[in-house]
Amino acid sequence: MTITETCPDCRVVLPRFDGPVHRYLGASPSCWAMYAALGAGEPPIAPGPYDALLIDAYATQHPGAPSNQAIQSVAVHLLTLYGILECDVPIERAIWLRTRPLRDGSQHKHERFTWLTPPSFADSLKIADIVAAPTPQARAASVIEYVRNIWSIWRATEHASTIVQWYERYIVPERI
Repeated sequence: MTITETCPDCRVVLPRFDGPVHRYLGASPSCWAMYAALGAGEPPIAPGPYDALLIDAYATQHPGAPSNQAIQSVAVHLLTLYGILECDVPIERAIWLRTRPLRDGSQHKHERFTWLTPPSFADSLKIADIVAAPTPQARAASVIEYVRNIWSIWRATEHASTIVQWYERYIVPERI
């Protein structure tokens, strides 16, 4: 009988893995190991348009517990997803989107954002779904579905207006 563990944030059930976890993301050791391996190309993914957004979707699906780092991480990654998926910012600007809100000097970076109670990800796509796809091309297509799925879950929450307000405050003043 295989011993399993459930990821506290995405709720995927995977074989238990005794290993490290991220410092402030809420992933279980097995979920974190699967994400890290996927990021390292195991299994390989064919190049796709949303590769750069995999980290944003994963981080917002695994927000962890309220802390300065977790709050900032979720905000920055949500702003990146919003900018690219809703505001048509070119995907090549993903790194710029992730760093722009932290350059505003009007407030200390840990005072800019508030904790957003995460939605349930129990019925969402998971990193395991990407890994389970049979070919690199199928995994690339799964990445697109995963990124869109995680963003759509956040977009449907009461936090959507907060994300828009943050975007208008911290991204829009410096026109892309």
